Amino acid sequence: MANPKASIVILSKNPPQALIEQLKAQTFQDFEIVYARERGILFAMNLALERCRGEIMVRIDDDVSIPPKWLESLLKPFSDPDVCGVTGPTFVPKDRRNNRDSIRYAENPHWFLKWLYDNGKFMPAGIYKCGCVSYDSNYEERFKENYIHFSYEPDHLEGTNWAMRTELIRKVGGFDKKFDGVCEWFDDDVTFKIKKLGYRLAYRADAYLYHLLEKGGHFNERFEGWGRIKNFLRFHIRHGKFHPKMVLYLLVWWGYFISKKWGIKNDAR
Repeated sequence: MANPKASIVILSKNPPQALIEQLKAQTFQDFEIVYARERGILFAMNLALERCRGEIMVRIDDDVSIPPKWLESLLKPFSDPDVCGVTGPTFVPKDRRNNRDSIRYAENPHWFLKWLYDNGKFMPAGIYKCGCVSYDSNYEERFKENYIHFSYEPDHLEGTNWAMRTELIRKVGGFDKKFDGVCEWFDDDVTFKIKKLGYRLAYRADAYLYHLLEKGGHFNERFEGWGRIKNFLRFHIRHGKFHPKMVLYLLVWWGYFISKKWGIKNDAR
């Protein structure tokens, strides 16, 4: 049997049946599903990478809802051999935004936070000068107010709407196990290693999905500040460009983690 065009990796022990049915309803059907069930995100993702037979590795979470043409749209830019990775919007419904403080704060940011976020410049899948990723891809209403041409080149790939040429991921050594905790930036580390080989990314505004965020799972791990800051620094030391805003952003972030940890301890008493 010929290898499939895509391998869809789902990081989950028990993916919901609704998502499986949505995959069966995709207009593009030349794919396999690979489950990353093992304990430890990086361990599971590297084992999944070994099992992938598809030319394109696609990564989604188990808490997404995907329209029928999602995969078809996501794979179209790979007809260009210079494109190594593709991403699209990860819309978060309004009633789910309070489940992530970062998305709630970025919806109507305070003036100082807006300044840190490059004064509200619309840049889905972008990385701000302060080192933080843009949250524009999470807000469906922002796409109705702005026009994105399909030749738009993002800075990185959205974590749960992520497609990359499988052979290139293997070429750069897979996913680095040094990224720990909730493992933020591990996929961007791979993306930037591949970009340095001379490839580029593509953004498809029509390859959208809905991220149905909950507070379960790894929610409390998101307040383990030192691990997340280590991942931030590891990525930016390797691939980023220093800007003074990074220092201010890290101070704000550290203060946030301290306040959250203090709140969790008080709630536990």
